[in-house]
Amino acid sequence: MLDEYRRELVERYRRQPAAYRERLKALDEAALHSPIKPGEWSAHQVIFHVSAVDEQAYGPRLLRILREDRPELEDFDSDRWMADHYGPGEPSQVILDRWQSARQAYADEVAAAPREAWSRTGRQPYWGERTLQWWVERAVAHAEEHQRQLEGE
Repeated sequence: MLDEYRRELVERYRRQPAAYRERLKALDEAALHSPIKPGEWSAHQVIFHVSAVDEQAYGPRLLRILREDRPELEDFDSDRWMADHYGPGEPSQVILDRWQSARQAYADEVAAAPREAWSRTGRQPYWGERTLQWWVERAVAHAEEHQRQLEGE
């Protein structure tokens, strides 16, 4: 059962960018750049944030846990990254393509890892010592949280 759970977890992880793409198809450029709710980010900002956190934090953490013995994982300041790298003119499809490509590569690495790799750990200052499985679950949960935000929940 655990192996099946992990296979499905990797598939959920792999499919999330496509789910975002599907959700955003209905939005025109004005809607993409308008706050979802007053005082919140726009859908464009949300997809940039989610993709950036995956590409700069979660994905590299997964790879380090797979390749190193109990690595010390860095903090990631997503607000700072947003302030320094967000470009409202970047096409949303470019962001989604980049995210999907990154997710695919990370998912392939995790899926190819031996069963015992799921219990390998890395230590991060905020979260402490966590397993590879926990980090994949966290990445999925983070994307799900923001998908609910896109849906206005």
